[in-house]
Amino acid sequence: MKGYLTVFLSLSLSILSGFILLLTGSGIRNAGKIRLECAVDTGMNAILSEFHTFLFERYGLLYVDASYLKNQPSAANVENRIRYYTEKNTSRVLGEKNAPWGNLTIEKAVILSFETAAADKGASMRNQAICYAEDKELSGEERQAVWQIEEITSLDREDPMRGWIGIMEHLAGMELPRIQNEKGIWEEVPLSNPADWVYSLAGSDILYLARIETEYISPARISLQDYISHRAAENIRGEERRYREEQDVFLSYLFDRMGYYNHPREESLLSCQLEYLAYGRESDLENMRETAARLLRWRFSDNAARALADGDLRAQALAAADLLLVVTLNPAFREPVAESILYACAFLESVGDVRTLYEGGRIPVRKTAHQMSVAHILGGNIYHTSGGDGWSYGQYLAGMILLANQEIINLRSMDIMEMDIRFHDGNRNFSMDWCMERIAAEITGSNGWGDHYFIRRKYGYF
Repeated sequence: MKGYLTVFLSLSLSILSGFILLLTGSGIRNAGKIRLECAVDTGMNAILSEFHTFLFERYGLLYVDASYLKNQPSAANVENRIRYYTEKNTSRVLGEKNAPWGNLTIEKAVILSFETAAADKGASMRNQAICYAEDKELSGEERQAVWQIEEITSLDREDPMRGWIGIMEHLAGMELPRIQNEKGIWEEVPLSNPADWVYSLAGSDILYLARIETEYISPARISLQDYISHRAAENIRGEERRYREEQDVFLSYLFDRMGYYNHPREESLLSCQLEYLAYGRESDLENMRETAARLLRWRFSDNAARALADGDLRAQALAAADLLLVVTLNPAFREPVAESILYACAFLESVGDVRTLYEGGRIPVRKTAHQMSVAHILGGNIYHTSGGDGWSYGQYLAGMILLANQEIINLRSMDIMEMDIRFHDGNRNFSMDWCMERIAAEITGSNGWGDHYFIRRKYGYF
């Protein structure tokens, strides 16, 4: 009986020992996996803590710069950082006091996917910018451009210059009357249209006509091919998620974070950054010239409509036309000459409006009163319109930005960010399409008993 009991206890003990060893082995393996998971989570958080500080301070955006301020940007740079931080919390802690039992080795760290600021043509950057603007409660007068976008769109579609050119070409095609001079020779009577001198200015540089100061703008000339809007951008694919696109909030962000004429930001390559968003030329001067020309066209559209509909101003123009000998000899010249004078009045008023805006004044999008007078045409002087209630230069500039394609504005905004970062720290490799917002990675590890662990994690700021 005792023999049977001894055999039974021996078999039971061996089975129980095996079960205990099985549980112990499983515990060791699971402990290794938990240790690796903790190390990976710590490592991924550490990666996110290495956001680009100047990009955050300057633009309020949180991204990991895959160039790490000096290297050529690549996913491998980030993989090395993940591996570094994970190893710091696994194999490198074994020699310390109260270290965990058992070896744990990191075999590799691979980034499976990532999303950059350039995702969906800059939708990721725009999303963060809108969140920043809301958090800071940014809301300036530039938002009025959103509320009156229909008026701006209407002005942008009009082309009063075409009407003026048509009138002037019609006059040029009319046969001038002839009179006999003192020698008995028949000769044409000159038209002597008072509007001619104003018409000759229409092709001039508006910066010169409106006496806009340009000596304080940046002399830099950029190479567009160096920036994301013109180079072959990488990593532009986004995840299937909803990005915020509110135009008014994003507009407030742009006006808060970027500079424009007479409101430059320090440590910027370009002074007229918002003008660059609207036109994307290679220098401040070119972008200012495009902005001023469009301002002139918008103001000319409104002023021409006012001039042509103003009965008193038309009476002045007709009276001025009646003083011309050519009109006395051929009354058919009377109406087109008066019409050309009205357009000249509107053009001079528009030049004065542009000058007022650049000097800090305000001009309504649609005027209810004006300073146009035929006396200005006859006197041969360019005048300065008085400002009052209405839009500032910045609000008109906001309207131009709103009329541009949203994706183009996103990309040009990132151009400005790249310019500023490179200008600040000299890192020529900084690229917004290598600034990571979300990272999915797989980390492989093993213990000393041949067990392998595969941990996948996805971390990001938004």
